[in-house]
Amino acid sequence: MLQINNKSQNKSLGIIIIIAALFFMSFANMGSILKTYAQEKTANPSLELTAKLVGTEYRWIGSNNTTNPTLNLTSGIDNQIAIKSIPGDPTEHELVIEGVSGKGLKTEELISSDEIENGSSTTINFNSTDIDAGNYDSIDYYCEYHPETMLGKLLIN
Repeated sequence: MLQINNKSQNKSLGIIIIIAALFFMSFANMGSILKTYAQEKTANPSLELTAKLVGTEYRWIGSNNTTNPTLNLTSGIDNQIAIKSIPGDPTEHELVIEGVSGKGLKTEELISSDEIENGSSTTINFNSTDIDAGNYDSIDYYCEYHPETMLGKLLIN
């Protein structure tokens, strides 16, 4: 009859415990990786526009200091667009996003922000899945009070 001594049993049991621990740690790490990926996929990419007087006309200035920049939005998630005004500037501004079709003959307001002035700020969340972008030739943004000088395009990627 074959007998296994206690030393061999303890050594085998120790190896099994180590293998099991490594196995479970790899699954725990996989959960962390998947959670990080999910957070990145649903994060709110933030875009920022500042209402600024340039010469004698107001313009939207982007975070990279471009004038009336094209805003690149990520499809399928909430895109946060922050607008702010310069402290000490009492002029009101309001961001409006609209769908444009028929070579500019037809427009539809999709969303608008609260008004800002004198250093205040506000944000809006825009999700392209809330609209049928195929219905529009373009999606534009502008200031309600300065539509001729504070305007730009939105691109959905």
